[in-house]
Amino acid sequence: MNLKVTKQSNTGLNTEFVNTDSGRRVSLDHAIRQIEKGNPNYKNYQTVKLSNGTTYVRSKADGNKMNNIE
Repeated sequence: MNLKVTKQSNTGLNTEFVNTDSGRRVSLDHAIRQIEKGNPNYKNYQTVKLSNGTTYVRSKADGNKMNNIE
């Protein structure tokens, strides 16, 4: 599964994604929950929590630019 950003906040935080395989829209909160639950569909992504408390989603580093969040 690959995610593509469809919506950002004014600060640049990615807040909505689309699953490019199924076309399903996914909120940031949903993606975070799925990653933290260990859903295998989200195995290529990780959450990062900043010191200000903001949590965001990013692709796991693997050297392959083809599977990064666009």
